Amino acid sequence: MKRRSRIVTILLLLCLTVLLISCESATEQNIVTEDVMIKNAEGTYTRAQIILPDHWQQKKLPLVSLSHGFHGTMNSAGGKYLAVYLAQHGIATIRMDFSHYKEADPKAEQTCQYTVDTMVADQVLCIDYMISHYQIDEERIGLFGRSLGGRAAMVCANESAGGYHYQALVLVAPAGNRTAFQRYMGGQKAWEQYKKTAEEEGSVEHQGVVLTPAFFHSIESYVPSERGDQFHAPVLVIYNTEDHVVLPSASLECAKAYEQVKTIEITSAESPHGYEMGFTDSEIKDMLFSEIGAFYLKHL
Repeated sequence: MKRRSRIVTILLLLCLTVLLISCESATEQNIVTEDVMIKNAEGTYTRAQIILPDHWQQKKLPLVSLSHGFHGTMNSAGGKYLAVYLAQHGIATIRMDFSHYKEADPKAEQTCQYTVDTMVADQVLCIDYMISHYQIDEERIGLFGRSLGGRAAMVCANESAGGYHYQALVLVAPAGNRTAFQRYMGGQKAWEQYKKTAEEEGSVEHQGVVLTPAFFHSIESYVPSERGDQFHAPVLVIYNTEDHVVLPSASLECAKAYEQVKTIEITSAESPHGYEMGFTDSEIKDMLFSEIGAFYLKHL
């Protein structure tokens, strides 16, 4: 009798395992990837990659625009990994390089310069493109930004950039307060010197990025952490206790700007500013992707 009961229990467990595997597989979908060069207002080109579920023609989808950090690219810190993860779970994504291309060719020379304002414009440009070319629900658009890209995403959200009412905002190490980026540049004194050089010579280079006076103006003229009361949708802020590029205190200051906010704290000395999101295998990355995906699925 005990043996029969044990066999029945084992069979039930096997059935449950098969059911769980089937449910998990059902949540993941096949994806489509497209590389595009979109002409922007400057007459140069914004390079972007679209990743979305392969059933995009059958129904309108939610969309997330992903923004990279300073001197990064669309693939920095696991950008493509996250885009694939979201697309596999039914969310269309677009991410872009903020350094523009001089021709409609991904091998063309880049300008190697941008400002927070042009970063915001690129996000709107790419969202407009998605709505024009794919089945995107304009009422279900979310934003993702990390580091300086987090600042640009905050501006987009706060100001309803492009006339869109964004429904969810995810920020990873957002450099969106009054001092985060100045600190990154070496402190206020160094910042002022860089700015002075840009004003006198037309530009100054830092870590391969050409900074014009317009760049400094875009940082100083608008502090998104002081305008968070303009955005009323849910916000998720992720910070690393070991991050010395954008301090946890800066991320938390950005979080406090919003009324509907959830924070996630991680600790990774191995990836202080990358948060392990670009790692091939990482329990922290898996947890963060799961949290980010669940956040968007709930609010978009």
